[in-house]
Amino acid sequence: MKQIAIAAALIVGISAGICTFAEAQSAQTSPAAAGAPAGQGPGGQDPGGAAGQPASGTTPAPQQKVSATDEVTVTAEGETRDVQSIGSKLLLETTPGTSPIAVLAHLPSVSMTSSDPYGAYEWAVRISVRGFSQNQLGFTLDDVPLGDMSYGNLNGLHISRALIDENLGRAVLSQGTGALDTASTSNLGGAIQFYSTDPSEKRGFHAQQSFGSFSGSRTFARYDSGMLSTHTKLFVDGVYQTSDKWRGDGPIRQSYFQFNTKVQQMIGSKGVLTFYADYSNRQEVDYQDENKLWVHQFGYKTDNFGDWNVALQAANAYNAQGNTGFTVFSSIPTVFPGSIPSIQSKYGDLSNDPEDVGYYAAGGLRKDFLGYVKYETAITSHLTSKTTIYGHHNNGVGLWWTPYLPTFDPSGVQISPISERTSEYRIARGGVMSTLAYETGKNKLEGGFWFEKESFDLARRFYGTTLQSPGQSVYDVPKNPFWTQWAYNFPTNLFQVHLQDEYHITPSVAVAAGFKTSETYTTGTLVGFNQGIDLAPTDTTSNYAQGKLTSGKPFLPQVGVNWKIAKGNEVFADVAENTRAFQAGGKGFGTSPWGTTQAGFNALTSNLKAESSWSEEGGFRHTDKFVQAQASYFHVNFHDRLLAIQQGPGIAGNASILSNVGGVTTNGVDGAVTARLHEGWTFYNSLTCSKSTYDSNYTPGGAGGTPVLTGGKVVVDAPEFLYKNELSYTKKGFDAHIGSDFMGKRYFTYTDDNSVDGRFLADLGTSYHVDEIGPFEQLKLQFNLYNLANAKYYSTIGTNGFVASDPTSIGNNTLQQGSPRAVTGTFTVKF
Repeated sequence: MKQIAIAAALIVGISAGICTFAEAQSAQTSPAAAGAPAGQGPGGQDPGGAAGQPASGTTPAPQQKVSATDEVTVTAEGETRDVQSIGSKLLLETTPGTSPIAVLAHLPSVSMTSSDPYGAYEWAVRISVRGFSQNQLGFTLDDVPLGDMSYGNLNGLHISRALIDENLGRAVLSQGTGALDTASTSNLGGAIQFYSTDPSEKRGFHAQQSFGSFSGSRTFARYDSGMLSTHTKLFVDGVYQTSDKWRGDGPIRQSYFQFNTKVQQMIGSKGVLTFYADYSNRQEVDYQDENKLWVHQFGYKTDNFGDWNVALQAANAYNAQGNTGFTVFSSIPTVFPGSIPSIQSKYGDLSNDPEDVGYYAAGGLRKDFLGYVKYETAITSHLTSKTTIYGHHNNGVGLWWTPYLPTFDPSGVQISPISERTSEYRIARGGVMSTLAYETGKNKLEGGFWFEKESFDLARRFYGTTLQSPGQSVYDVPKNPFWTQWAYNFPTNLFQVHLQDEYHITPSVAVAAGFKTSETYTTGTLVGFNQGIDLAPTDTTSNYAQGKLTSGKPFLPQVGVNWKIAKGNEVFADVAENTRAFQAGGKGFGTSPWGTTQAGFNALTSNLKAESSWSEEGGFRHTDKFVQAQASYFHVNFHDRLLAIQQGPGIAGNASILSNVGGVTTNGVDGAVTARLHEGWTFYNSLTCSKSTYDSNYTPGGAGGTPVLTGGKVVVDAPEFLYKNELSYTKKGFDAHIGSDFMGKRYFTYTDDNSVDGRFLADLGTSYHVDEIGPFEQLKLQFNLYNLANAKYYSTIGTNGFVASDPTSIGNNTLQQGSPRAVTGTFTVKF
């Protein structure tokens, strides 16, 4: 026991001890000269196995060498990269309905935030790893690409819509350099690979019912066929979840329905054919983006009005006091409702943005269908192959009742001071990926390709309201717009090949080397603008960007080494280069080159460069029957950072100016240990200390402008300190755990002139199950408690993007408050 405690303390001590060294390195390698913001805006039943693994008696395709334990796997023996995973036991301990992204927050160097207790509200869920934001990471499910999982996703979908949470077998995180075979065009840094569970060998039925805070309810049911006489097994399951927002009034119900099925057919003794299908229908009502002044003035639970008459008054007051030129309705008051006038020095003072304190409502609707067919086989005793064909279709719409544009009737008369604005999405994509692996005692050679073809549609439309009602429910897709501001189609073709070899020079020394070639071809085509009522008579096609862009590189190398220095002890190191494809999108959408005018786009094409990174990492691992531990040092140089400089409020959707604005340098260290203590006790501990800084200043609008002093400043939404721990106990049918998570200060302006304080969260969970009782295989009762101390804190930042400076926190409403304490109880039956 004494040795175990020493080992645990050693790993965390190593991390803490070299924190100062990491900061010193960052200072040495981050010259303050020419500028670049980093975070832009926003497997099998066994957790060690992989999805699609053939049943006993077949030869599986090669899988990742991640150690199989029931806790957080803090290290992966033999890997030349930093690889960690979350297994099935931890997934079962979490609150049902918790996003897999939230579960990954247990791992070192992972920063995860969300507005709700479960990480399910997509607008506000964010994950970052070693200074890389969510849309700079790579995500896959059973090897199928999920895109960058951003809210207005242009090339994929969120893991919560691709897989029912209960069907997640494990999640594997490559913290720094990612994996060459990851099907992603956005993984500048790490890659996250999710694996679904396989159908059970045994026939059974599984039902689960949860109730919790904020009128929460979740119903899940799954049927497994077991192995049939045709050497086939399958599962079919579905879930329906609903809960209210924890703040706000009016329409605040969040809900989704999801259906999964997976079929595996054994082909002889050497192959397996897998079919997977997912259908998801989500309805989310938005939490209002806030600033510090509003939260201080109106309270922690301030949110949208949810009352149509109140929203009308706020919009009418804005038109009256802001001299917008729109109609001021005499039947509606011209003062802002409720306590909003308290932030005004006088009538007509809009300096503290009273018009954006609240709206009637906003929301997001998403319908997705995802499916794949995969065939894995052992061609010979040394040669294996795996081929996957997949398809994905999405229809989505983002809704917002905006006070910035009234409703017009067909004759052009204003009939309401509010209109319903939408961002409408449609994704139709399909692809194929295939790999071959040849393995001998000393050598493993693996190569493959990935091809995808996609059509992405994006439009900005406005729908009518009246003085009597908002016209449409926040849960319905609106019809018959009175104005289409613009509509785009983005056809995209991408092609990626990779080749890698791992060679054991000696039994204790292995070297891995490889490369990938990645090319993405996207064309932006304007399919319509100013349609319906003529609200922009001077608008022309020149105000919108059209054209083709190519991104990628023909040679992106990765090299690593692993040296087993003694039994259970090894060191590793690797380096890799990565690049990120340009994002498709219209005006006001992230870092899209098409979010500007035609002249602006033409100027960009001559000098715009895709973002790229060079990552280095090295570390030490220790593994024995009692302790898993790892400590790593990492260094990243981020090049050609893209910044979309907002022209006006982020929510207004104005055009942005896109520029390469320099680089970012990251230095850091992290460490983690899982110690199996005495008689069922397990202790997990992790610490991260890192610093990401902009290399230089940048000048908006080019030479001659006023420089923004970002050189040497800490990157937005990149906490420098993370500490996580969990103590768990298991004995017979009883399980209990208590954990905590500390995140340091985070900046939300590029010049570091405003920030949110660090926060400390704790959670508690316990369950008890009995097996083989009467007709039941298992009965289980589970209890989970989120935010044990009921802490008040800012969770997600940057939901409305980031700006250069906002010292008073009224220039950009981009903060989300964290959820208060939430309690959930769950009853599970299996038979």
